[in-house]
Amino acid sequence: MSELQAIASTLSHDIIAVNETWLDLNGRQVPAEVSIKGYGLHNVDKPSHSNRGGGSLIYVKEKLQPQIKTKRTEKSEILHLNIQPHPGQTIKIVRVYRNPTCTAIEYDEFYDYLDNILSTPHEALIMGDFNLPHINWTTRQSQAPGSKLIDLINTNSLQQHVNEPTRGNNILDLVMTTTDLSINGLEVTDKIGDHQMIDFSLELQDPNTRTQHKQVLDYKRANFELMKEELGSNNYEVLMNNKNAKECYMILKDKIATATDHHIPRKRIRPTNNPPWFSQEI
Repeated sequence: MSELQAIASTLSHDIIAVNETWLDLNGRQVPAEVSIKGYGLHNVDKPSHSNRGGGSLIYVKEKLQPQIKTKRTEKSEILHLNIQPHPGQTIKIVRVYRNPTCTAIEYDEFYDYLDNILSTPHEALIMGDFNLPHINWTTRQSQAPGSKLIDLINTNSLQQHVNEPTRGNNILDLVMTTTDLSINGLEVTDKIGDHQMIDFSLELQDPNTRTQHKQVLDYKRANFELMKEELGSNNYEVLMNNKNAKECYMILKDKIATATDHHIPRKRIRPTNNPPWFSQEI
């Protein structure tokens, strides 16, 4: 806990999320040694059948007006709360721990639960330990049980932002966002426990103020050769096997969006009334 308190005081993050807390408060008041000044604490207790391990929590600064929406405490844990960064703006924050010992039925229930959260209004940030080391995040391919997560990502047009190992040589801890949320400066940094910490910023625009700048793709700095190579490395016959037209479209859309993120940088520009093809050269 001293590490988390030091992080909170040094970096002043608005949200700090933790897995494997081993906490079992069972409705009791949060102990003083777990509290961090200026933050509200929202937790899922570890499963009652577990002697050790499990438990998730999210510290959220009180200015974000966090509201707990759902908690799921079984073998796998889901903690879903809403925050309000600006008046009239709501973001879903979802903290996840997927227990690797779950049965196939329990896996299905876990992903159905996430899918239901994503089907409700508002943009979403999903983060946590999915314990799926065998997903190839370059090609977005995996055998079961990782294929279930790939299906969830494709169906909901999610972006997965972590591309470095977070425990040993494996990418276990993931950060995913819905279409209109942008992640900046994501870094896999110091170790806490047996996992690396993931540090990032969520770029949010106040909906009540006029937009001064917008982000656009900077095609002049794009690496189209690497983009072509990445897109060509996908086995579309396997990816789209037994898929309907809509599912095939979502898979292709996701692959192009991922390759675009990897190989076409963005730049900020001031909006104008000129048509998008109008430039200084015209």
